[in-house]
Amino acid sequence: MDKEEIIKFVREMKATDHVIMFYSEPEDKHLVLFAYLKAGLDQGAAAAYVAGQETPEEIREGMRRFGVDVERFEKSGALRVIDHWDWYVVGRSFDISRTMEMWKKLYDEALARGFKGLRVTGEMACFFENGMVKELIEYEKALHRALELPITAICAYDSNVVAKQGRGELFLDLIKAHRTVILTGPQGGVVSSY
Repeated sequence: MDKEEIIKFVREMKATDHVIMFYSEPEDKHLVLFAYLKAGLDQGAAAAYVAGQETPEEIREGMRRFGVDVERFEKSGALRVIDHWDWYVVGRSFDISRTMEMWKKLYDEALARGFKGLRVTGEMACFFENGMVKELIEYEKALHRALELPITAICAYDSNVVAKQGRGELFLDLIKAHRTVILTGPQGGVVSSY
């Protein structure tokens, strides 16, 4: 499966889809995640990107280069680029119920503003950087393979960061919490219904 097929897949994702993406190059991450969010925005949905490895401004700049009208979408409330310190690791701690409630609130706000749904993505490296691997696994399991909230989600993992944890079963634990896996790079593709 090539990049075009991956892009087609992410553009067509539906509510409750909970997908994991492993990438090793920032360019691959940007291509997939920006195509995914832009497709939702173009279809009238709201979108949120939780930045962890890059700053929110770096993400905004990447989106602009990709062709997303960041200013227009942010002004309308359709797009939010959020720092992981304000979403996942608040006050140096992670609370699953708080994060789930914030997703629900963001979804409810999107519908109240007339958007057709909500597409979200998050860079998950912040959990590793803050020594919260156990919390991360609990969070991913809490989200389930199909989301209970009718949002669409891609959890983005830098495979280099995950590999540095030295636990091969960590990849498997993360994959089991999702319905579909996206692998970027030369041998990349989409594996569904793991």
